Amino acid sequence: MEFRKDIQGLRAIAVLFVFVFHLSHSFLPGGFIGVDIFFVISGYLISKIIISKVATQDFNLLDFYIGRIKRIVPAYFFLLIVVWIAYFFIYLNADTGRFKLSHFWAMLFNSNYYFAGADNYFGASSNENPLLHTWTLGIEMQFYLFLPLILFIRHKKVLAVLLIAFIVALFSYSSYQIFFEGNKSTMYFSLLARTPEFLIGVLISVLNIEKKSFFVNNSFVLSVLGCVGLLISVMFYQDISPFPGVLAILPCISTAILLAVPSSRVNRILSHKALTYIGEISYSVYLWHWPIIAFFRYYHNRYDLTFVELFVIVILTIITSIGSYYLIERPLRSSGKLKFYLPLTLMAGINVLMIYFITPLKFSYSRIPLEYIFPTFGKDSHSNTFKSVGLYGDTAYAEKRILLIGDSHALTFVPYLDTLGKKESLLFRAITNDKYPALPGLSKKEISEGDRFAIYKQLELYIDNEVDSADVIIVCFAGKGTNLYPTIEGLLTRLKKNQKILFISDYPTLNINPVRINRSHVKDKTKNFDYIKTYTALDKRIHKLIQDNKNANMIDFSAYQSFFDDAPFYNDTLIYYDGGHLNYWGSVKYEEATGKEFMKSLNWALEDKD
Repeated sequence: MEFRKDIQGLRAIAVLFVFVFHLSHSFLPGGFIGVDIFFVISGYLISKIIISKVATQDFNLLDFYIGRIKRIVPAYFFLLIVVWIAYFFIYLNADTGRFKLSHFWAMLFNSNYYFAGADNYFGASSNENPLLHTWTLGIEMQFYLFLPLILFIRHKKVLAVLLIAFIVALFSYSSYQIFFEGNKSTMYFSLLARTPEFLIGVLISVLNIEKKSFFVNNSFVLSVLGCVGLLISVMFYQDISPFPGVLAILPCISTAILLAVPSSRVNRILSHKALTYIGEISYSVYLWHWPIIAFFRYYHNRYDLTFVELFVIVILTIITSIGSYYLIERPLRSSGKLKFYLPLTLMAGINVLMIYFITPLKFSYSRIPLEYIFPTFGKDSHSNTFKSVGLYGDTAYAEKRILLIGDSHALTFVPYLDTLGKKESLLFRAITNDKYPALPGLSKKEISEGDRFAIYKQLELYIDNEVDSADVIIVCFAGKGTNLYPTIEGLLTRLKKNQKILFISDYPTLNINPVRINRSHVKDKTKNFDYIKTYTALDKRIHKLIQDNKNANMIDFSAYQSFFDDAPFYNDTLIYYDGGHLNYWGSVKYEEATGKEFMKSLNWALEDKD
């Protein structure tokens, strides 16, 4: 196959789109389409190679896979090692579990499925995960497994019809999942949803349309249309757009058009030396830019980066990309068997050992006890780690069934109730859930994300049984909860004559994660940070429902706001594990300050009234 400099230039454009988008979504809202450009290019180039070799009976399946491994794996495994080392010194041990799983699945080129189903509520957000970008390589390697099997169909018309059918069917499938099932996150990382993007490249390769007279004679007009399509996508698509699905068609077709008109003026511009060089090292640029950005965001605990930080990130990306390309990627790609397999095996072995030893090493290195920086208590009755209804406090108490239900803020009250229960000889039962409170009657209208709805459905039977059999129900959730009004109304309506329900007023949230800033569970008095505390009152409509129901009451802790005067610290000790949640110690101390007030309302609820 003839080498095309314009394709290298198109690769450069793709990686620059992604790079700028990752620096800030506001810089280039649709820059993520650079990934789709890569997928179309990969489908086109790899199928060209396979088709030409099959035609000359020179194709060997094993050699094909070895070639893909040589191209992708060495620099990738080296990156994983470097990222692990950087993680060890930058990240907190609260995020060890998520990073370990990310590392494990990334090493197996299956991180796309992990990120599609991972619960990102605790720990570092996706913008701070240094291995998030590996999902694209997972999809690419998975696609290469079955691509040769498709191209063994020698009849071009039959193959073209099959490819078109697959493209239409898979775009339809992903669009349905996004628009009707609310599975945007799953589709974003899905091999099935991304396969038609590769297949568009395969299709134009199979049809050899760059040689067709229509494309040759109208190359300039078509190339301009291709550029316009990419510009529309990169300027008007956003991270909140229902993508990929049907919206992915525009950037993919636009890329295909540019691949089909190699002699156009636009493509000659793409063949410029600067662009072709960036295209040559684009794989290394893609590998290294994201972890560097993620580490900066994690360490500084903010998404937006300063001009100086942006400049440093660009310089570090250039240095690491060029170094990786010339020292790892290019030498090993062209090396012989021993010189290739020996370092590859060594890097694979190091990655395996890192996965095995990361937890004990990280936890022995950290000076912060885990209960200060992670919700360690009550997880067996919570969300996707749910095993059974939690029992807290005095397990010998059997007079009344007292149930706690709610979201992650309710989870932070579990140590509170456990401490109170042991003092007052009371048993508390608990079911809690991430983001969406464990309340009966929630539907997809309230829970838009498909994965979170699936978790809720697993809890629903337990929630219904516990609510029906409880004597006292304690409800705790964060925020105003306007969309929960019908659910709360339904819950109050279903109360039995002797059932009582208590709502706990929320505690303040902070504007930044104090653990990241303080780097200790003891207050560093040399650091002065302006923590902004926000108190969120319960939605007025829900508050009125409570006031109008004789079996409902509000546990109002507003008189105890002084407890949070020095938040996120109390007596110079950390009481938050992130910007929005009390840690174990904070919850226990909060009980010491407000437990008597809590018992006033609870005693009212426990009274037997005919």
